[in-house]
Parts: sequence; structure tokens; C-alpha cells
Amino acid sequence: MRLPDIFHGLFHRIGGFVTAILHTLWQLVRRLAAHIYHTLLTAEQWTVKAVLKRVLIVGLILWALSFALVAFALYYPSSQIPEHAPVNRTVYLNQGWGDSMASDYRQTYYYTPQGTTLYNLRYSWFAALELPFSRQKFAGPNHMRALGFIVDDATTPQNPQHMPVGFTKHYDRAIREDVLDITCAACHTGELHVATSTGERVAIRIDGGQAMHAFTAMSIGHFGPELVTSLLNTIINPFAFERFARNVLGQGYTSAGRSALRWELISVFRSFVRQAITDKSNHLYPVEEGFGRTDAVGRISNKVFAEEMDEANYRVANAPVSYPAVWDIWKFDWVQYTGSVAQPMARNMGESLGVGATLHTMDLYGRPIPPSERLTGATLIDNLKTIEEKAIRTLTPPKWPEDILGSIDRKKAESGRALYLQHCAGCHQPCLKSEYDRAVYVPLRAKNDEFWQLKLLPVQDIGTDPQAALNFNNIRIDLSKTGVTDGDARALVGQLLDTQQQRREAYAKRANLPAPPDGKAAKAAALDSLNLRSLTIGGGLNILGLLLRNRTYADMRLTLEQAMQYDGDGALDLPQVLLVYKARPLGGVWATAPYLHNGSVPNLYELLSPADKRSKKFFVGRFEFDPVLVGILPQPLGKGGFWLDTSIRGNWNIGHEFRAGYKKWEPCEPPSNGVIGPELSDSDRWALIEYLKIHEDTNLPACSTKPPAYACTAKAPAGGRP
Repeated sequence: MRLPDIFHGLFHRIGGFVTAILHTLWQLVRRLAAHIYHTLLTAEQWTVKAVLKRVLIVGLILWALSFALVAFALYYPSSQIPEHAPVNRTVYLNQGWGDSMASDYRQTYYYTPQGTTLYNLRYSWFAALELPFSRQKFAGPNHMRALGFIVDDATTPQNPQHMPVGFTKHYDRAIREDVLDITCAACHTGELHVATSTGERVAIRIDGGQAMHAFTAMSIGHFGPELVTSLLNTIINPFAFERFARNVLGQGYTSAGRSALRWELISVFRSFVRQAITDKSNHLYPVEEGFGRTDAVGRISNKVFAEEMDEANYRVANAPVSYPAVWDIWKFDWVQYTGSVAQPMARNMGESLGVGATLHTMDLYGRPIPPSERLTGATLIDNLKTIEEKAIRTLTPPKWPEDILGSIDRKKAESGRALYLQHCAGCHQPCLKSEYDRAVYVPLRAKNDEFWQLKLLPVQDIGTDPQAALNFNNIRIDLSKTGVTDGDARALVGQLLDTQQQRREAYAKRANLPAPPDGKAAKAAALDSLNLRSLTIGGGLNILGLLLRNRTYADMRLTLEQAMQYDGDGALDLPQVLLVYKARPLGGVWATAPYLHNGSVPNLYELLSPADKRSKKFFVGRFEFDPVLVGILPQPLGKGGFWLDTSIRGNWNIGHEFRAGYKKWEPCEPPSNGVIGPELSDSDRWALIEYLKIHEDTNLPACSTKPPAYACTAKAPAGGRP
């Protein structure tokens, strides 16, 4: 048995032991409460002194139990948090934003708020919180780095509190304070650590790359539980609370303000605890996400459709995915792993809603808000537009830094280029869409800005873990309690379909082409299928997004062309639901490990190998980079860390195989079941890896008119693992 397996089993047993202890403590508290209650009922004589004495005793006991729980949560040995070796310097690759930490583009991406919130957690609170039994700040750079977040070496005007990348603030008019705002940069910024030949340890910043934190994990020692523990410690520790209150209130400190602050802090703490209890009691996230992953679809669904609307919409989320790279995405025809979203504003708004931007659709009693007041005060759409235009559209893939990671073998890379064209380009090389497609789908896009078509591959053909695609296709939610009707939804979608048809007819007229089919039958079929009591996640977000954008654009008094610019080149928000995975272009792929949509393969060498040669378990959590195998180093620095077990459904590392049994795919032929190419020789693997270090998606061909790969074979795969 390997040493990591021994530790995994040990911590599993410790976890069971801890659960038993907590259960015993709970039983003691219940018995104590029953005893006190019995005493109160049976006492024959009561005096004010006796009552006060008993109340004091009960208060001290409860305070002591809470204090003991905080101490236990802090010092209980975590089986998750990895150890990190310090670095000597950070290198910012020039990905279109320059090589300076203080670049205006970089700072815009990192610290422009989106309108998100963590249960109204105030920014000043987060900055002032202390770790339990310590004066060390929870948000201090060293502590946040230990949790896997990226923190720059110095403050900037946009980040005066020295927060991690992606942590900023916005003013909430409802509570009249700045709240903590988590931006897209928190999850879509990466870093790779390497030791140079001189012994220097260097951090290579990968803007738009994959984060390596466990933001959504609820194991003791991670961000969420530690934040809750720090909140509880501040509430029950009078010395910690006094320091906290003076820090937060500053010169406005008064006894009344101090008291109000405590009650507000308790309210936010209760929100965190209530949500944690809901998640655990309903077993909503049974597959541990670990570092660098989250079940994005499941968590967005539960946040938007259950927390914000109707608890009956809670659904089990068991398909974690890696945080995807975001360079070049503005050129894509479809984004998301399942190729389901085409509009930039819809993509960005969905992300912000999943991270906590509020949707005002229900009142405090669970009733629909009147349509005239619905969806006010949600995402900061102006800021989303700024991030898209100033950061996302200028971001380019990272280039292999030869001075740090080693020189490229040009001869071997040239051999690898031929192998790429032979084995990879058929799926991963994008093509340039036609003038017709540009006119219909991105009519405001500049002529010099490319519009890429990406391959959407049937799940049965690519053969990777199907759970994410199955969930996106099969999970249904109910929007009926919002007060929005099927008629409202059909009017919204119908307007988009009419616009799409008008663009088709206008292009045909300009190009002297035959008029396209009138589209009435297709429109009727699409609208008739709309049922707000049974919508896919994509469909639900589409309806809410349309309502939100229409309301916001109307309040802003935007013209039609201005609204189209906000949407992103006039793109329409018409989602699709298919059993497919998107084949992403491979520019910068060297910096995006672990691989596959669920992060189940640690390096490029294993990705190019048969599935039975891949790691069954590997360590995830450090930033250490392997420039030879090109991926993450699977060995921990110490005993702590997350071991990704690929035998668990949702974590499968199957599919995308180069092995014996390959048969060239043809449209409408039986599915490939994951065998996408012949088995490669070792020298071919190394040559292909060398080329992928420098691959760029340039000089792209025009798209062909062949039917898409999923036209015949996008059917539900069998439920068992091959």
C-alpha cells in the first residue's frame, strides 16, 4: 500500500471519529437543555437571583462549547490543505496585457466587480477578520496563499487591501455598505511554480488560466469552513470582537454601532451555516471537487434556482469540472464544456450569478415580485461589458517561456506539428465561419476580428466521463413560482427567433441569394416545447437572462445598437442542449493541466497514452509544474492534499484515447467510444508534446459545409464505465 493511501485511510477514520465526538457533544447539549427545562418547570420558588444565576450558567456552558468547537475546527488536522514552497519572484507573461503586475488591463480583469456577494459579507469585515486564537488576518496574503489563492507581491490602487486576485468590492445600496465581490479572475487565473537550474523558484502567472484553490470545498481546513470558523470566533470571543469592531467602525465606533455590528455579523454567519447544513443534509455534492475544480453547472443551478427561488429545485451535483482557460473565448461560436452558450453577455452573467450575484424574483415570503419590480439590482452589467472588451478580448494564449522552462527542440517540434495535423487538427483546429454566419450571429463584429467554429463531439465518440453532459441534458428545474408564465417565456424567445430570421432574410437579399425558409414551423416547435415547470439549466438561465437584460437595458435607455454591443457583437442568447463536449483549440494548452473537462489526467504524456496507462489516483493542490511531462507534479510536498480518485463516476479518466482498435470516424457511423486515434509510439508522444508547447491557432481554414459531428450520434451513452 502506498503512503498516500495510508494517510487517506487514516484521515477517513479520523473523520468518522470526529463525527462521533460531535454527535456525543450534541447529545450532551440536548440533555443539558432538557435538564434546565425540567428544573425551570419543577422549581417551587424562584427569585430574580436564582433566575439570573441559572441563565448565567447556561450562557457560560454554551459559550464554552462554542469556544471548544472553534478550537477543535482550527486545530483538527486537515487532510486537504497542501504545503506550498515559497517562490522568489513572479513572472507575468505578456498575454496581450504587458509584463507588469500593475498593467491597466490586468488590474481591470483582476479587480473590476461584477455584483457578486457571499451572503452580504462586508468587504471591511473580510479585511478585518482574524483567524481564531490569533491576531493574524484571515485575508492576509500568507493565509490566502496557503488556501491556494493567488496574491500579488504588492498592493495597487485597485487592490489597496492586498487581497487575492479576483477579490474586490462593490457598494450594495440595500445594506448601504461595500460587500465582498468575487470576480471571474478568482477562478480563471493560474500560476505555475518551477525551480530553475540556479535553484531559484519562479512563479509564472497564467492570466485566464486555471485556478488551483478549493473555493467551494467544505472540508475542514478549506476556505469556506475556515471563514465560518473565523466568523464564529469573532462572535463569541469578546476580545476578538472588540478588535474587529474598532477596526471596522473606525472613528464611527459607538456602543450602539458595536451592538448593531454584532447582530449583522450573526445574521451573515447564520446564512453560511444554514447553507452548509442544506448542502450536507441533502448530499448535494457527493463527488469531492478538490482543488482546481467545481461543479459549475450544478452549483449555478442550485444557487440561482433553489437558493434564490424555490428549495424544491435543489439537485444533486456530481460532475466537477476544471476551471477552463478563457483566452480566445470571445472568438468561439459556442462556449462551456457542453457547447451550450453563444452570447458573451449570457456567458458572463451566468458566471456572476453562480458566484453570488442576486436575482430579485421572490419576496421574503416566497411570493413572486411584481413584474415592474422584478430583477432589479443584480449583476453589474456595465462592468461585465468592461471586463469583456478591455480584458477578455485582448487576452492571448501564454507562450512557453524558454528562459525559464527550457528551450524548445525545434526539430522534434516540427515532427510533432505533422502529427498534430494528422491526429489532432481534425477535432481541435477551429475554422473561420462564413460571411453568412457572421451576418446572422455576430453582425457587429469587426471584419478583422475572427469568428471561429469549434467542433462539438458526441459524448459517445470522445468517450470521456459523460456525467457533466448528462446532467446538463437531464436536470430539470421549475421557474413557475417566479410569476413568469409560459406565455412570457415564449414571447421572449420568439422575439429572438424572429430577429434571427430577419437577419437571414436580410443577408440573402444583400447577397442576391434565394430567400431562406420562413422558419415558422421551427419557431412553433421551439416555442411549443417551452414549459417553465420543466426547463433545463441552460433554458432556465436563458429565460432569466433575457428578463434581466431587457429590464436593465430599458432602465439604461439603450438604443437597439447599443444593446447589441452590450450583448457582444449583436450575438443572440439562444442556447442549445446537446450530448456533446467541445473540442477546445490547443493554443496555450501546455499551461492548462490537469486535462480533460473534469481534470482527471495530470499531464500531456498521459493524455496521449491509452487510458489503462493513466494514473488511477494523483495528487492535486500545488502549483508545481512538470516541464517534461507537461502538467502538474503529482507528488505532494507533505502529507496534506487532495488525491483525485479516477474510479469515481464524475472523475473517470477514460476516453480521448490513442490506442489499438482505432477506426476512422465517419458521419453517422457507430460511435468511437473514446478511441480517437491509433496508439502512438513513445517518440511520437514526445514529438507531439514538444509541438504543443508552441502551437498557435493561426492561418485557420474556412469552415466546410459538412454536417456537424453530433448530427447523428449525439445520443445518451450507456450508464456504466467501459
